[in-house]
Amino acid sequence: MAVPLVAGSGRAAQGSGGRRRIEIDSTGSEPVNYEFTATGAVEAVRGDAEGNDSVAENDDGTRTATGAVGSWGRDTYTFEGRITGFSPTEGEFELRVDGVRVDPSAVAKEETLNSLPTASDVLGGGTGYPDAVPQSAATTVVSDIDGLETALNGASSGDVVYVAPSATIAVGKRELTVPSGVTLASNRGIDGANGGEIRADEVHGEGPLRTGNQVRITGLRVTAPNDEYIEYRRPVHSGVVVDGKGCEIDNVEISGFTYSAVKLLHSARIHHSHIHSNPMDGLGYGVLCIGGDSTLVEYNRFNYNRHSVANQGTAGYEVRYNHFGDKAVAYQVGTHRPGATTLKIHHNTFVPTKHINSGEDPESHVSIRGVPDDVADIHHNWFHNPRQPAPGRGTESIIQPHSNTFKNVNFDTNHYGPKQPSDATVGCPR
Repeated sequence: MAVPLVAGSGRAAQGSGGRRRIEIDSTGSEPVNYEFTATGAVEAVRGDAEGNDSVAENDDGTRTATGAVGSWGRDTYTFEGRITGFSPTEGEFELRVDGVRVDPSAVAKEETLNSLPTASDVLGGGTGYPDAVPQSAATTVVSDIDGLETALNGASSGDVVYVAPSATIAVGKRELTVPSGVTLASNRGIDGANGGEIRADEVHGEGPLRTGNQVRITGLRVTAPNDEYIEYRRPVHSGVVVDGKGCEIDNVEISGFTYSAVKLLHSARIHHSHIHSNPMDGLGYGVLCIGGDSTLVEYNRFNYNRHSVANQGTAGYEVRYNHFGDKAVAYQVGTHRPGATTLKIHHNTFVPTKHINSGEDPESHVSIRGVPDDVADIHHNWFHNPRQPAPGRGTESIIQPHSNTFKNVNFDTNHYGPKQPSDATVGCPR
């Protein structure tokens, strides 16, 4: 995984409503006890950090938050002003501001936060994304399929296998595994670059890329030819199959796959990516959650997928700070039966109201099929569909198709309709 960084350029990062978000993300088996002080208001993000944190106002008007993150957990707060102190400065955790890694020992320096780009400027990654991996960090640079396969087969934890910026690597029928602890990278966003490409023109097996544990895939384009709406047919394949724990996919562009752009057999973090044009009927997922209870999908741009984020029915996820573009085959976020565990869907903007497969307009944005074991908590979203949520199989903004009353589904503080909400904290960063 990449070393936490301090960004070197850009405008001061402001979250929705003039607030930033700070996140403490455990990367180990031991709890992390933390404390930070901000010059302005501090508030735990609903569903994160509640129950194990406290925020106190100090005599000088600053606020100090204290808390603990359990094994592989995360706590998230919004804050105003700037951070004046953070501890610890090292350990098995990552510190992020508006989804971007920062050095814990430098976050209290005024220039650190001022150097980060706005969250809206790097939504979907690409130009300006401050955590891009430069070619100088590469252990090996590859430009063809034989070189890529050899590099991955010989890579060890900590290595960076780098796809040359100008390369388009056709994988044919090969299925490649990124070994545990290895980063597979290219230069998407650096000086406006598109990033090197891994191309899967032949539909074969699971797809071109599979991961081990603690893998990072960043700065790449992963493409296939099936980028227009077609009826369901086999064979099918996916762009990246996450078959290990603790993986991260960021600053990538993935398109053209019939099953799923990203297929998750374990929880993972997918952020600052552009996931689009995976529209086959019957499947056609952007991110499909099959295993794990803590997948995080944030700061992405989605467009023209059948379903952009879906759950096969037994896992859990958090979907936040994403933008769902104006073209969709069906609902954008949801779950299959029996209904999954805990679903958190908040601070997103949902634009598409017309579904290609039904022709109806407006149509649903979120569909909770079945009943979650815990809850589907849906809040602070901007739904362009003006129709208020309703149970059953209707065309409202939020539906629960297999129930005549909402069961374990909560929704509040959402905005309905295409007019921009007056509350700047609703919707994705803008």
